[in-house]
Amino acid sequence: MSNNYKSKRWIKTRECVLRRDDYLCKQCSRYGKIKQADTVHHIYIADMFPFLFWNKLNLISLCKDCHNKMHNRTTGELTKLGLEWTERIKNKISPYLTGTKLT
Repeated sequence: MSNNYKSKRWIKTRECVLRRDDYLCKQCSRYGKIKQADTVHHIYIADMFPFLFWNKLNLISLCKDCHNKMHNRTTGELTKLGLEWTERIKNKISPYLTGTKLT
């Protein structure tokens, strides 16, 4: 999975998502804050859902601080905030989750 982050395809996808989100952190904007995004986050963890790696519905722009709040950096698991985002997009992404334990 980590090789994908160095690919031309990822660089293009990342730029497309940042542009789509106006280069602003989607988490901060929920609270009326304007902060530049520097990271594209996989809402459903890429290692657990590799089939969603390139799906732009599964990607959001975040600032570094908010991205760090999405993951437990010790275990790699999603935090409560990260899980909230999976719930937030579940209906949009559900057609891609057919046959997984989430459906």
